[in-house]
Amino acid sequence: MRIQFVKPDLHALDQIRAEALVVCLFQDERPPRGVAGLLDWRLCGRLSDLLIARQVSGALGEAVLFPSYGRLPFARVCAFGLGPMVEFTPARAREAAGQVATSLHKLRVASFAMTLPGSPMTTVAPRVRMELLLEELTRVFGADDSGAGVDAFVIEPSEVHRELAEVVSVATRRWRGIWK
Repeated sequence: MRIQFVKPDLHALDQIRAEALVVCLFQDERPPRGVAGLLDWRLCGRLSDLLIARQVSGALGEAVLFPSYGRLPFARVCAFGLGPMVEFTPARAREAAGQVATSLHKLRVASFAMTLPGSPMTTVAPRVRMELLLEELTRVFGADDSGAGVDAFVIEPSEVHRELAEVVSVATRRWRGIWK
């Protein structure tokens, strides 16, 4: 699996070539913030419309797949619910990362872009959320060697890229042989 870091702005998102964009939403965060907010802006309020119509709620365990309508370089958007913001813990981050990894694997996605579950409004450190995501991606994609050709773009603020790259480097050494 190849992992690259991208800053969260529309210009940077437009440069990514990936099949799917993953956003995670809190149940009690309105309007959507971070990359979900950028997505909503680019889709002319489509995500907000889905929230208002209660087709998307951000409830824990929710997973909604919808097209990007050609307004982003991703064919599909996967929205995952995180539940209430105050209940977001490392255990919840692991659960969300596992759901994201499993869903992407079932969709046979070879490339995706996403923020770490809980970004940007959480007290769980980016380093912890990155470690949990890597563990879940390895568990799901590494099980059958399908992760070898996967490209992941992690959309987080530039100031944490170095720290997150360090986490990836340590994980890569630890899991050498699972991902090529």
